[in-house]
Amino acid sequence: MKIRNALITAVAAAIVQVAGAANSLPVSNAWNVAPSGDATSSGELHFRMTAGEADPVDITVPIMSGAKEGSIARYIQRALSSQLRAHKVDVEAGEGANVLVTSSANASFSLELVTSDVENVRVAVQSATPTAPPTVPRQATPANPPAQPTPPAPGDTVPPADSAPPANASQPSAPPPSNSPPMSNPAPPPNATGGNGAPASAPPPNATPGGTPASAPPPGAPPPTR
Repeated sequence: MKIRNALITAVAAAIVQVAGAANSLPVSNAWNVAPSGDATSSGELHFRMTAGEADPVDITVPIMSGAKEGSIARYIQRALSSQLRAHKVDVEAGEGANVLVTSSANASFSLELVTSDVENVRVAVQSATPTAPPTVPRQATPANPPAQPTPPAPGDTVPPADSAPPANASQPSAPPPSNSPPMSNPAPPPNATGGNGAPASAPPPNATPGGTPASAPPPGAPPPTR
């Protein structure tokens, strides 16, 4: 019986602990409140601040219809500053339409927007604590590899300076040696003479004017007169 009761008590405590963890609010020592939009109706913004085991502090911010987001940020700053100063919480205007809420004691607390009935107005409540640097190890290779160079066009290729000539290229003929004898001319010169001192173009002896050789006189014929 005692063991059964002990088990029931342990299970109930575990359920309560899990429920408390599920309902726990995020805490930080600095919060940023950023309204956006222009109010198209009058209403109220209901904030709640909880610091540790202390009782929650509810803050109500009245908003008039037609208020711009810059005016809404000033309304939030005034309301939070007047009601959280006693809890060692500083409220100051941030950049633009932002309100910075920080703990003067560097203590962590939670800040939330519970309800809002102002139309066309949204309020973002986010932690302003700087986040830790990423723990991802540095990559060994770059994520974006360098671009590959573009190959040259077919007509733009330049052969290397020390390239050898092709195998079938004709070689220039070597000049003749300087001590070689001159070549003979088979054609005779124009003023060369034939046999017996006659010109080469002269007809042979005893040739007739027509170019035929003179016939010898018949035997017994008288000698020709001179």
